[in-house]
Amino acid sequence: MQVEAGHLRMSVTHSGCDVVIVLDGELDTRGRLRFRQEIHELLGRGGTAVTVDVAGLRAIDIAGMAALLRAELLLRGVHSSLQVRGASPAFMALLRSTGLTGRLQVDAGPRWSGATASATTGGSTR
Repeated sequence: MQVEAGHLRMSVTHSGCDVVIVLDGELDTRGRLRFRQEIHELLGRGGTAVTVDVAGLRAIDIAGMAALLRAELLLRGVHSSLQVRGASPAFMALLRSTGLTGRLQVDAGPRWSGATASATTGGSTR
């Protein structure tokens, strides 16, 4: 399934108990709301391993990081897990500057394309 919300394109792939959510563009207000809606749809499944691929994100701010953290907390509450993959250096820097290192399971890994991503510590990314 693919959806567009604001400046975010999101594709969701289900394979057994695994779900991969690929985020491309900017995790803006409309995108965060749609991402939250997708997470809420997964909550009833329990035992689901959710991977959020952020390699295609051009921008993320504190509110976007909070959406990922909230998703992880909600999924953990139903014995599911969330892993973030493809994190850019800017994503990792925002994670460190907000003190969230270790709160999310994050892998920069080979999926990071090297494209420039911006991470802001407040307000809109646009």
